[in-house]
Amino acid sequence: MLTIALESFLGAGPARDGHSLHSRGEEGSAVISPLSNLQQKGLIVISALALLSMFTTFSLLSFITYRFIFWRQYYRRYIGYNQYVVLMFNLILADFLQSFGFIMSLRWIAIDAVRATDAACFLQGVGLQIGDPMSGLFVLAIAVHTFLHVCLNYQMEHRVFVSMVIGLWVFGVVMTIIPIAAHGRYVWYPAVAWCWMTPEYENMRLWTHYVWIFASEFFTVSLYAIMFIQLRQKMSEAAVLGEHNSESLRRLKRVIMHMAVYPVVYICLTLPLAAGRMASAGGHSPSVLYFCFAGSIMACSGFCDSFMYVVTRRSVVVESEARGSSNKLSSRRNKSSAANQYAISADPKGPTSTIITRGRSDSTEEMIGKGGLELAPMGVVMQHTTIEVTTESAYEPTPSDIGPSKRHRNSIIRP
Repeated sequence: MLTIALESFLGAGPARDGHSLHSRGEEGSAVISPLSNLQQKGLIVISALALLSMFTTFSLLSFITYRFIFWRQYYRRYIGYNQYVVLMFNLILADFLQSFGFIMSLRWIAIDAVRATDAACFLQGVGLQIGDPMSGLFVLAIAVHTFLHVCLNYQMEHRVFVSMVIGLWVFGVVMTIIPIAAHGRYVWYPAVAWCWMTPEYENMRLWTHYVWIFASEFFTVSLYAIMFIQLRQKMSEAAVLGEHNSESLRRLKRVIMHMAVYPVVYICLTLPLAAGRMASAGGHSPSVLYFCFAGSIMACSGFCDSFMYVVTRRSVVVESEARGSSNKLSSRRNKSSAANQYAISADPKGPTSTIITRGRSDSTEEMIGKGGLELAPMGVVMQHTTIEVTTESAYEPTPSDIGPSKRHRNSIIRP
């Protein structure tokens, strides 16, 4: 029903560059019909894996959305302020759109052809165009967020963070609209086994798609390399800081390792297909078997990211807290600590000593949870600063200098 409605809305349209929209051909032709046995089997595998990814991503999106709405039953503070959860949610959403694009291959199996005039071709092109690079950009966003925490001890304000997320989606939508605005609906054409931009639009698919995939992979790997190098240096210096700091660094390393799984999986799943398309643009197109294999592993992205989220959420995501709330809590603790430790000697002959203790939580520990329960408090490393102010009387008071009322009060205060 959806494809029929879109066909009616979009219309058949003119033939592209003089090619018949009902001719038989390979990549760049309006129709690939009938499908070869290899294409049929490859599309079956791709569709099955896309269904698996769509089911897992939809289930996870529903679960997180439920927690966003009914957060009071599970968390002390609104889970939407947890930036890791929001980034994961958007990554899974991008994977869902990608799996939606691949699942259109069920249409090609049903009609034993890939047709540019079919609305499923347009939907497939749009789903893959926005899903593939947006997955990479949110993997990069997770890397940037982790880098700011670990290396710069910084967390973005909530408004800035929300603006960044919205900006990424606006960018993805613009990169999807540009090819359609430039070349019309038939920018998506049969490409080996599904609909995609053909080598005829090499510059368009490079600058609106693949350059962002490769850039995301490069900068993500670079950021995690910097984090691992810095963490290695910290761990080598931990011997002089004590056993507790060493344990904190080991826990931090475990968090970084968990977060580093996402770019590793993204690169492994997307690089084969991206490399194949770039080879096609250079005139060295891989075989149909290669594209079917590359498409199959890319269709697994949603399932893999969902699985990793479920495995790592307790140790990395659920326990993380925004710096703003942590700082407020730390401030309240500091005031209480100062109030409890503020003491003044009442003996005028003795020194007056004021001791104020100030605590500050290590922000890198905010990302790490100790407890197995979601509401368990996070472990923090407290850094104490002690200020001692000592005052003494300028002269020894004589009994005549102290009035009767003062002597009476001092006799009460002195132990």
